[in-house]
Amino acid sequence: MNNLVTLVCLIVATSNLQAQFLVETDNFHKPISIYEAASITNVGSEILSLQQFLEKKATYTFEPIAGPNTNLGFTKDNYWLKFSLTNNSNRDLSLFFETGRPITDIIELYQIDASGTIVSQITGDLLPFDSKPLAHRKMIFPIELKADSSYEFYVQYQSDGEVINLPLNLHSANSMILTSYKDQLAFGIFYGILVLAGAIYLFFYFGIKEKSFLLYFIYVSSIALLHLSLDGYFFQYLTPSAGWLSRNAVLLAAAFSALAFGRYVQVFMKVKNFSPLLEKVYNSLHICILALIGAILFIHSAIEFYYPLVNLLGVLLLFLIIGTLVTSLRRGAAPDLFFGIGLFFFFSGFFIFILNNFSLIPNSFITENASKFGTGLEIIFLSLSMANRIRILKSEKEQMQEIALQRSQESNEIKSFFLSNISHELRTPLNAVIGLSKSIQETTQDPKVKSDLEIIQYSSLELLSAINDILDYSNIEKKELKLEERPVKVEKIIQELRTITANKAKDKNLNFIYEEINQLPAYILGDKARIRQILLNILNNAIKFTQKGDVKLSIQSDLSPRNTVDLTITITDTGVGIEQEKLDRIYESFIQEQIDDKRKFGGFGLGLCIVKALIELYQGTINITSTKGKGTKVVMQLNFKLPEKKAAQATSSISGTYDLQGKHILIVEDNPVNQVVMKAILRKWQNTTFDIANNGIEALEKLQAAHVDLILMDLQMPEMDGYEATVAIRNGEAGSKNQQIPIIAVTADATDKAKEKVKAVGMDDYMTKPVDKDELYSKVQQCLYLQEVDVSNIL
Repeated sequence: MNNLVTLVCLIVATSNLQAQFLVETDNFHKPISIYEAASITNVGSEILSLQQFLEKKATYTFEPIAGPNTNLGFTKDNYWLKFSLTNNSNRDLSLFFETGRPITDIIELYQIDASGTIVSQITGDLLPFDSKPLAHRKMIFPIELKADSSYEFYVQYQSDGEVINLPLNLHSANSMILTSYKDQLAFGIFYGILVLAGAIYLFFYFGIKEKSFLLYFIYVSSIALLHLSLDGYFFQYLTPSAGWLSRNAVLLAAAFSALAFGRYVQVFMKVKNFSPLLEKVYNSLHICILALIGAILFIHSAIEFYYPLVNLLGVLLLFLIIGTLVTSLRRGAAPDLFFGIGLFFFFSGFFIFILNNFSLIPNSFITENASKFGTGLEIIFLSLSMANRIRILKSEKEQMQEIALQRSQESNEIKSFFLSNISHELRTPLNAVIGLSKSIQETTQDPKVKSDLEIIQYSSLELLSAINDILDYSNIEKKELKLEERPVKVEKIIQELRTITANKAKDKNLNFIYEEINQLPAYILGDKARIRQILLNILNNAIKFTQKGDVKLSIQSDLSPRNTVDLTITITDTGVGIEQEKLDRIYESFIQEQIDDKRKFGGFGLGLCIVKALIELYQGTINITSTKGKGTKVVMQLNFKLPEKKAAQATSSISGTYDLQGKHILIVEDNPVNQVVMKAILRKWQNTTFDIANNGIEALEKLQAAHVDLILMDLQMPEMDGYEATVAIRNGEAGSKNQQIPIIAVTADATDKAKEKVKAVGMDDYMTKPVDKDELYSKVQQCLYLQEVDVSNIL
């Protein structure tokens, strides 16, 4: 100890002969640099105590400091700095000495007075934050200078390879506060831009799931962490206990920011679309950065090489991005102007920063903080570019939606065309089967033949019902299901359904019960096919899911003074029943009570879905209650208008003898089987003659050659279809006398689109195959004799 005191006294005495920095006040407002009074020496890898350094001091060569913020570059060597301060005033001064960077590992300050008394202080990011001489993000030492006294100062710097800067600033309390205010303003703006940009585009990512927005957020976040580490905030607020993360935060943040930025540019500019080679270069560079990150995490012994390496990879990335921008310009794939401006600012600021780190340009406030200026401006312009990207994405989305809408419309048209064709192709043979079987049944006296023909008819009607279900489900999906409103004879529908259900029940040894409460009205205004479809679907389900016992149909009618009738239709069975938890889903399409019901009982699972849709169109209600293993009860309530007396009388007068009193009908039909069916029906009408045309062209010729009272027009025919023929007739191409001739569409196309088109081209009525003889005669009568009677809207 005595040797150290003696040595120190000798050093102090010697230093009095050297230039000293004079301090006269501690009330200045700007920091004062003392670099001109300081000199520095490199002691290599040696970590020396003050005594060891002073003993070897004469062997070291001290060099003057080049400027107010000298940069020593990337280094693992230890440095010793010396300078002298003299308080030239008559009072004690309290000052603050700032040196090093906020990320410097260890800085030791020794203050020696004329008597050899030594005051030592130590700071650095390898020590806990609360052990710093001054609780500040920067490396600052508080120093006291006695009145009219001189002091010798020695400062030791230790680094593991990062850049060492040498700001040698004296602060008063005033200058410390004012400098902090300045920093708060500059850093507040800088970090505010980063936080705002990152948060906004993270929200945009969650909103539109664009990958480049997520990469941009990661890049901005890593840049923010990098600068928080460089500025000392990371150490101060996130890792105040120091440790491994605090020591490696700069390296990791720099590597991750390079990786994120490279990947962001790669995705944002869609590099692989215009240059597969550049895509491979990006991927290779990313692999190198990932390898560096792995080395930082697991190989600490080579840390001195990581600092220059991460900067070198950053420089390579910048040149790669510039090459990408140039290539994209040449190939017409360049991003918008804001992106290019942002890259320019980033390149300029970061390149100056890296050159400063390698000590290739003089160190100054501008060069030291160039990356902040460049990054801040880059983030602003890249954010504008991202906003432009949102506009482009929105435009692309609108275009895609237009294309999707167009394709959807095309798909619907194709679907409608397909359904129209399949309806036509299936109904055409059914027309022959049902029509001819009915015709034979009416003429034969053999009970066995009658029974067999009845089975054929019921089976055909089942197939027809399935076809109707498929077409109706398509219309339900498109919300295009529509109802007709015409006089309907309720008793006839009920009788037909009773016969069908009774026969099915008999086949399964079930007891079918029919109950009618109050007398049903003779006619109601409704859609005959839909009313039949509602009841038949529920009755079929009751038969299908009942293995033994009863199926009961009960209809209660209640007339109201508003010329309407309320029908309460109850169908009960003693079948398998439905579990309570499954009742809520029973109306969904393709749903049956059990997964294997389709194998056990058959069917598409569309029945109740269609029934519910039809009942809702009638503004009615349906309620299903069931007990597993005991049976099901379905209650439907429907309200129908009653037709006016004239319409009902007109409809009722149709029944009885089929007599057209000398009218001549032209059948326009290309299918020979359907021609046979139509002949079989019309031959039984009294005082009725007919002729047949195979297509629209023949129809026009026959109209011009002979008198025709009414046309039964098929729609899908070769050469000239029913639509074209009707337009030609209405335009007078078959003669002016035939322009208003009644035309009834008789088609296998049961789609609503066909019905609308029939009306649009000028046909008078429409009916579907298989042809019902009573319905056909009714429509012919209405068109020939009863056009003056308003029977609601026929179409």
